[in-house]
Amino acid sequence: MKSIKKISLVVLAAVLSITFANAQVGVQAGYSMMKSTVDNSKASNGFHVGPIYNMSLQGPISLQYGLLYNLYVASSSTDKVLNSWVTTTNTNHQIDIPVRVAGTFPLSSGLSAFVFAGPNFNLGLAGKTSVATYVDGKKSDKLSGSGKDIYEDKDLSRFNLQLGLGAGLQFNNMGVKASYDFGLLDMYKSDLLDYKVNGLKVGLFYNF
Repeated sequence: MKSIKKISLVVLAAVLSITFANAQVGVQAGYSMMKSTVDNSKASNGFHVGPIYNMSLQGPISLQYGLLYNLYVASSSTDKVLNSWVTTTNTNHQIDIPVRVAGTFPLSSGLSAFVFAGPNFNLGLAGKTSVATYVDGKKSDKLSGSGKDIYEDKDLSRFNLQLGLGAGLQFNNMGVKASYDFGLLDMYKSDLLDYKVNGLKVGLFYNF
């Protein structure tokens, strides 16, 4: 896992250093979802926003990449027993750096479709799990340990490498795209479960 991380970071640094100066700049924002591969895990929904870049390589082939901030929130509650229940809220802040090879196909004047595939480099910034109890419909104190940064757990990796694909439509300088990324790394070092995290994005973009 460590060797994969090192190779991924070297490739990422090389790609960005070569292409940032020559790229067409835009901005993207939209819906984000992440879900682990563990059975019955609840999906976290949120949004993403950030700059994107596009560099033409050869003919219809281009390199698309970006720097996207993500905020995810997931909340769940236990069944009510005697008007009492427990609510768990997970909040996660992450950065995505997708690096995609794309192929573009003109459809009509100003309108084109494109498909893309490639890695996504994901970094966890901060995350909290808050657990609160409700007794007789009134909120009590948070449970012990609630609200701590999840990345204080040294067994949990902040870095995730994903491999994804997607497609989109562009009209002149604006468009829409959707992508799905499959997690490649086990995010917990000692967990017996193979805890990988996948992600979905649907966003609108505008190129300046």
